[in-house]
Amino acid sequence: MPSSRRPRTLAEAYAAAYKLLAIQARTESGLREALLRRGYSAEHVAEVMGEMVRLGYIDDVAAASRWAEHAACERRYGVRGIAVKLSNRGIDPLLAAQAAQAAYESEGIDEYEVARDLAAGRVSSDELSDVELRERAVRRVARFLEHRGFRADTISRVVKDLTH
Repeated sequence: MPSSRRPRTLAEAYAAAYKLLAIQARTESGLREALLRRGYSAEHVAEVMGEMVRLGYIDDVAAASRWAEHAACERRYGVRGIAVKLSNRGIDPLLAAQAAQAAYESEGIDEYEVARDLAAGRVSSDELSDVELRERAVRRVARFLEHRGFRADTISRVVKDLTH
């Protein structure tokens, strides 16, 4: 049987997991998917995952917290936007939402202030002084903020500030 088709051993699954974790930190789901893609059996992957979690090599709660705090410090995303980014990295959506909210709170950041600062950098005073340009600029900024995961009430407040 060619080496690519032979059954993979548990020891090889452990070696692959350690190698993957040495390259970059991964979530539980991310490591599981990577091992399964590499052809390890579900039973071997389950055993390896249990051991990686037990040893603390995988800790989704800590990873979510670290990633959320980093994103909050960047001041480029709203709470929901950070949660979406975490979910895209394989963090459970509920855990992601909690970590994003906690990061904003622990950093003492106000979502409105972040959105306002981002909006101010995307609209010129010339655009705001012309009625037609202002409407277009406000819509553009609102879409931008929505894409960055800011809450509707925050976007509404920022838009109101821009138009008055």
